[in-house]
Amino acid sequence: MVKAFGFTCFEYWLVPDLFEPEALENKGKFRAFASTMQDVTNLAHKKGLQVKYALAPNCIGHDWYFACPGISKDKELILKLWRHWAKLLNQTDIVGIFPGDPGGCNRNGCDHNTFIDLTLELTDITLQENPRAIIDIGTWGTPFSGWGNDMCDVQDWDGSWEGLTNGVKEINVAGCHIWNGTPDRAKVAMSDFIKRLPEFPKNAVVGINLGFSPDADATVGGDAREYVREIARLRRISSWDYSVCEGELVVYPHWRLPRIFSRRREELAAAPYYGTMSYTMSPKLSHLCMYAAGQAAINPDRDPDEVSSEFFGLVFGDEHKQLGELFEAFEVVKGWGYYPRRNWSNQQAHNAYLKIIEHLEAADTTSCKLPLFPSPEQYRKDLLWFARIFSELSGQNPDRDRIEKQYWNKTLEIYDHIPMSADQRAHESAQRFANIFANSSECASWL
Repeated sequence: MVKAFGFTCFEYWLVPDLFEPEALENKGKFRAFASTMQDVTNLAHKKGLQVKYALAPNCIGHDWYFACPGISKDKELILKLWRHWAKLLNQTDIVGIFPGDPGGCNRNGCDHNTFIDLTLELTDITLQENPRAIIDIGTWGTPFSGWGNDMCDVQDWDGSWEGLTNGVKEINVAGCHIWNGTPDRAKVAMSDFIKRLPEFPKNAVVGINLGFSPDADATVGGDAREYVREIARLRRISSWDYSVCEGELVVYPHWRLPRIFSRRREELAAAPYYGTMSYTMSPKLSHLCMYAAGQAAINPDRDPDEVSSEFFGLVFGDEHKQLGELFEAFEVVKGWGYYPRRNWSNQQAHNAYLKIIEHLEAADTTSCKLPLFPSPEQYRKDLLWFARIFSELSGQNPDRDRIEKQYWNKTLEIYDHIPMSADQRAHESAQRFANIFANSSECASWL
């Protein structure tokens, strides 16, 4: 599916749960994960795809301990774990050194330069174990997420996630431990980074967005275009625009095609971007946006409406191409990356959902022209489930408590089984979903 959608690389996150001392024994879940990803990498290579893993090097274990490079035992552990995974996964084509979120440090004098120094050390280790690897340097944040004064300054912080979040609540910095950098800070950090960039391999890639904010715009940490162009003269650049397709914890059908295509055009107008990524938390549901993202990287000048109709024609047949137009009615839930194109009244949206239901109930997936995971028929059933729920939410007197529970069980129930739930955003997401169309302000508006 990844190949058919037009992508050239499959990327995954090597999560903190796997980046902990027990991993060095290479037993149990650690060994199973390594074996699985070795198989995935071999399969991807046979399909002509590259494979990349991204890893925040100082966030350790399911408790999210932020190891400090200024503490010798912490630094030793970071380097050992990095080498361990670089060796086990030494057929990986691209290794992403991601600054944080989670991760970063401002203890013991750590700042953005600490991340640059650490990244150079990890580059050397990676290339010792995997000489053919391309290093991808992430600048996520404002920039370098969590390093120095991008991180909220919590007195007597011990590096624990619990200590950090409790401290943030006490000083009440909008409830966020990162995204505290300013344009002035970005200027200093990027200046230092650009000076050090020649020390990195010539084939290294720098992941840098158009703006230093969660939505990759010119708010919070300021406009990044000046640095984008300067870095592009030294090394290849790629986009890590996290919100353009989904954002996080927004597990329902999206229609973000106009923004996907416009952002690709915006990037190429600013600098010669080498690549971009498409992020999803719901790979069994977000096929439309993923397909559009692949097509936008190939040709950003395509009409997003035509691509939307094209996708549904390929999946369900030409008689159901109208789904491409109707699916815009799903872009009504406020959340990260929410930039709707039009306003829907409750009744207009309700009518659109009824038409979507009609098409999906009549659709036959046996002639689907795209390989879909897990299957075209499961995709149809999942879309139908959501269309019915959206229809109920936009109708008269929906049972919102029941819908919230159903949505949780359908999409977010995994959070009941994670050893440490990082925050309460999953529950907030379910509540927000169950309350769409509760009043007119919950519906999309022209922007």
